[in-house]
Amino acid sequence: MSDDSDIRLIDAFLEGGPRDLPEADRRQRVTASQVKVKIPYLDGYEHFERADDSAAIVYRWVTRTRIAE
Repeated sequence: MSDDSDIRLIDAFLEGGPRDLPEADRRQRVTASQVKVKIPYLDGYEHFERADDSAAIVYRWVTRTRIAE
């Protein structure tokens, strides 16, 4: 049985990463317990991790990976 907070969706903001990442992509719906967010962008993925020091739900950019061919 899962905790309700695991499935509850919340609004999050993605901070950092590429300057040209569209503002619409920086706003995501995530589960309340989600620690990491990975979004496809151009030819790779942008990785964000939840920032514990923020009053709002903010995920800070941590790295970029390329799509394997």
